[in-house]
Amino acid sequence: MANALVNVTTCDWHAALPEKPTVAGQHERFLEGGKVDLCDPCTWFFDVFYARRSEILPMLQAEVLDAFNRSARRDAPARRVPAQLALAAEETDPPAEAVPETPPKAASGKRKQGKRGVWKEDVIQVRCPLPHRAGSPRKYWVDLRNRTGHAKSHKKGDGSTYEGPDIAFVLQDGQTYTHFCTEHAVCAEAGGYGFIGQDALSAHINKSKSWPPASQEAKDAAATRRQSAA
Repeated sequence: MANALVNVTTCDWHAALPEKPTVAGQHERFLEGGKVDLCDPCTWFFDVFYARRSEILPMLQAEVLDAFNRSARRDAPARRVPAQLALAAEETDPPAEAVPETPPKAASGKRKQGKRGVWKEDVIQVRCPLPHRAGSPRKYWVDLRNRTGHAKSHKKGDGSTYEGPDIAFVLQDGQTYTHFCTEHAVCAEAGGYGFIGQDALSAHINKSKSWPPASQEAKDAAATRRQSAA
């Protein structure tokens, strides 16, 4: 955008920030709506990352960054265990510490801080059946709203990351999924990705526009699976 007084072109990306800092824009790039002016750092970021924003933004979620930071090892990496054996161990090994494995009958009103995977009384949670790092609770609880990000912190055998519908999260007692997404191939393959309320479903569909869509045949098959399970 041009400054009428001193005839200086400013960086449109910086100008879009809430603080609206004035930074000179020396380079031109093009979006669907037309041309924008960018400063040197924004031009570099645009050229390297902007086209891949749908892949990069999920990697910057707090849940993913936390899991990434916790994966750092100071010594030699531990021997990897086949997924089947790890899952079996999760069901048989004693818990690493005294952590409630099922929702308590009476809420204490206090939330455990700083510990991942523990039961919380004041949020809706699901249990993740996948193996977790040593020292984690044997039954690992995840906030329902964070399950998609938590899924991305796990890798499949081929090295790719899980999506939320790939994991058979167990919803806590007393809660029921009322809305299901079958718009995406991975959601339909799971028989429908469950949500509690239309707002949550709409938010998921809006945030997951980059996911491959499901065919009508897959949507119909998912509906049939839900009817059979009901």
